[in-house]
Amino acid sequence: MRISRFAVPIDASRVWALLCQVLRLLGGILLTPLLVAVLSREPGQAALFAALAVACYGLGRFADRSSPVSDLALREALVVMALAYLVFSLVGAIAFLPAAPFLDGLFEAMSGFTTTGLSVMDLTRLPRSLLFLRAYSQWIGGAGIVVLSLAVLWAPGTAAFRLYAADFKGERFLGNMVSVARAVMKVYVILTAACFLAYWISGMKAFEALLHSLSTLSTGGFSPLPHGMVDYERPSTRLVVCFFMLCGAVAFPLYYQARTDGLRRFVEDRQMRLLLLIVAIAFGVAMLTRASFGGLTATLFHVVSALTTTGFNLSEPAHWSDAARMLATLLMILGGSTASTAGGIKLLRVLITARLGAWVVVRAVLPDESDLSIKYGGLPLGEREIRETFGFVGLYLGLIFLSTFLIALAGFPVGDAFFESASAVGTVGLSAGVTSSNLAAWPKLVLVFDMWAGRLEIVPLLVLLYPYGWKMTTRRSV
Repeated sequence: MRISRFAVPIDASRVWALLCQVLRLLGGILLTPLLVAVLSREPGQAALFAALAVACYGLGRFADRSSPVSDLALREALVVMALAYLVFSLVGAIAFLPAAPFLDGLFEAMSGFTTTGLSVMDLTRLPRSLLFLRAYSQWIGGAGIVVLSLAVLWAPGTAAFRLYAADFKGERFLGNMVSVARAVMKVYVILTAACFLAYWISGMKAFEALLHSLSTLSTGGFSPLPHGMVDYERPSTRLVVCFFMLCGAVAFPLYYQARTDGLRRFVEDRQMRLLLLIVAIAFGVAMLTRASFGGLTATLFHVVSALTTTGFNLSEPAHWSDAARMLATLLMILGGSTASTAGGIKLLRVLITARLGAWVVVRAVLPDESDLSIKYGGLPLGEREIRETFGFVGLYLGLIFLSTFLIALAGFPVGDAFFESASAVGTVGLSAGVTSSNLAAWPKLVLVFDMWAGRLEIVPLLVLLYPYGWKMTTRRSV
């Protein structure tokens, strides 16, 4: 029996229609770095941004001959999102051409839009507009992944909705997906503005505060400074950064609900509690063992940075002890909350896995005839929820191991290759020294694929690449 006989095909015409809308959106997005280039008196870069904006909008406007899209299937929306990140990155690579080869530009753009933070650029040679583009792309990518996760979570009848609704007591707190996205984006903008003000007040220059705020709430980690956060030595500044990194790793619908239900929403949220618990445990383990990253604030900073998958650092991971790198790798794999900008496996899946582990232990000491179901948030977990959770975890870890093998073939130690793979797939951005402009082309492409797949949580990319999943439609002659 062939699976392809039962596969529900993706309508290529609908995907193309939505991609045209994405191109028009990208044309509008490029107007902001164009403005920065004009204000920074960078005529060459401004002309390139203007040409790209016109080309994207024009292609999206005139290549779309389809009727308005309605009743879009979730699988088609996921494919469009996967292609959107690729298109954004390809256009971004062209924007970097005055400063770097196309492959390096593609790497940097993919790292930006996927909110990863791995970099192959010499920041001292980049104009202000490209420094802005790096942080701005992370902010745009973070917004996109929040909307994508909400689209999946709020699809009625899906396993993801049943699981995530448990944390909201089964409520769909807004009427439809559009309202949810608008409300969450308001929160995203407000938090970014608050982050900028806090950074500015804490002593950062205005331009640095702006770029760091864009890459903090998106848990991206790009810094306009060659040495990242190393130059900010005041403990108060580092603690402010820790606070906003945690804000980016919290499920964004919680912020909206907190407007009416108060802070108890944060206290009641299982993922929020687990996030803080892991920070406390990892900080304690690091300080009591050889896994320390330095002093108190430095250790807390790196624990929060790795767990939230932001990727800011105060010292090079290549200089960390083996224990510190092992701890950071584990934190990068776990990641932040679902419906946040953080990457990793996500804490919702961690909680489900823990529930299953507890069920296995308790079930072993009960009689065979006892009826004991696996529950999360009072809801019984069915086979579908468990299958989807463990299927994703298996794919996620499998991608890390495969990437580790490929990067190790390029001559890097296995430990460094594993750290780099976990960072790329988890969209973190911490580097053990593998990522650089001198890296060979094919390991760069491996990391580009890791960042793309990791940001999309792998499945949409597999749907895109599945050969029997497409339905090609032909246009009728008039």
